[in-house]
Amino acid sequence: MKIPFIARVLLGVSSLPLIGASGGLLAATVSATDPLVQVEGRTAVVSEGVRRVGFPGVAFRLKVETASLAMRCRASNANLYIDVEVDGGEAQRLKLAAGEQAISLFSGAAGTHEVVVTRRNESWQGTIEVLGFEAAEGRFLAPAPLPERKLLFIGDSVTCGEATDIRAGDPADGPHTACGRLAYGKVLARKLGAQCHLVSYGGRGIIRDWQGIRDTANAPVFYERALPDEATPLWDHASYVPDGIGIALGTNDFNQGVPDQNEFVNAYVELVRKVRRDAPDAFIVLIDSPIVNDSPDKGPRQSVLRHYLDEVVRRIGSPRVVHARGGHYPGRPENAHPIAHEHVAIAGELEPVFRAGLSL
Repeated sequence: MKIPFIARVLLGVSSLPLIGASGGLLAATVSATDPLVQVEGRTAVVSEGVRRVGFPGVAFRLKVETASLAMRCRASNANLYIDVEVDGGEAQRLKLAAGEQAISLFSGAAGTHEVVVTRRNESWQGTIEVLGFEAAEGRFLAPAPLPERKLLFIGDSVTCGEATDIRAGDPADGPHTACGRLAYGKVLARKLGAQCHLVSYGGRGIIRDWQGIRDTANAPVFYERALPDEATPLWDHASYVPDGIGIALGTNDFNQGVPDQNEFVNAYVELVRKVRRDAPDAFIVLIDSPIVNDSPDKGPRQSVLRHYLDEVVRRIGSPRVVHARGGHYPGRPENAHPIAHEHVAIAGELEPVFRAGLSL
């Protein structure tokens, strides 16, 4: 008799294997909120056992004894992608179908496997609701604990990892190129042995978005959220208190021209104060835009943005808040966002700054 999915969720909360009448192992299932499913990144529990994911780079980590594993989920559209890493191997990009589905994560040799499933997409590209995971003829085990050190990066499409994953034979642009796992914040976290939350939204800024719109959820608004496009639930900041924080904003504020200094600096100072309210001991780095640069046609925008960031640091007046200058990374002719190797370079620029600030 086929066991309904919800019944299997209830049966699967134990790490003990389920034994059939013939003595073989039965399928084991855990819900997305089961303690055996480790979550790194912001999510919201929207119904019993179900987590909704909207921010990039959110990762689900599992340890499972099986020959195959599937994830049951609901995708809000057909342009959502995940990366799947098995036993530390190369990540495999998988495309989700719109609606509810059970997608195979791997199938192969029986044994104990460690699996990481990561949302690739930018925040505005849709949501994924993760219902649970199913191991054929096996059991779920407790995964290794996450690193104690915690990082948080607040930003725009660059922090999301937009257009990082460029592959031969792919269309030049599209949601398939976004990859939070390859974003500089995630790269840096791996270098420092840290957890990492990407709280970022493409096209948004401190005071206005890329079109100059102010009446939208810019960074001071989406920073408070568990899901980028939903006003509730708010994120529980006490559930994840970062040791190090990077804030990379300004690209979109400067897209329509240089914003007023007082307005921009005042809003940035207030965001930093809000972040320090939630993580009072954190080391905070204000990060240059890798896209904004000085040019004859647009003027000295990089120089002005750097001046503004220096003024934010001066106004805060704490050695725990610094401005890290970085290079300009041009991306590709088709898309100005930095690509994967440029994110590695950005992480390399930031690494000594964070190591010094975190006493590593």
